[in-house]
Amino acid sequence: MSTTFADAIDPAPQQQRSRMFWMVLGALAAGQLVAFWLVCSHQVRIAEARQNEWTVQQMALSDCLQYIPGSTIASCSGRNDAAGARSAQANTSVNRAVAGAQPVSYNYR
Repeated sequence: MSTTFADAIDPAPQQQRSRMFWMVLGALAAGQLVAFWLVCSHQVRIAEARQNEWTVQQMALSDCLQYIPGSTIASCSGRNDAAGARSAQANTSVNRAVAGAQPVSYNYR
């Protein structure tokens, strides 16, 4: 009976449990930091893609106004929307996950 009582007061198992607790807690914190970094980097990539798309649309509008004689902002926007709709239809047919998405245009009137 004295051996079980000695095991109950022995601090070695307590230290092992404490050490294991801190290791698990540290691994959990590191996992959360990695997940947070992944989410943030994904959002940054989406924002960069959105910025690049906006820049390309502005350049297309500028080129249309510059190189097509007699063009107006409305005619160039309509031309760009038609091209964007064709590419959106092609993307929608390829990628079924975004079949419900609506194309967005940046027309200034």
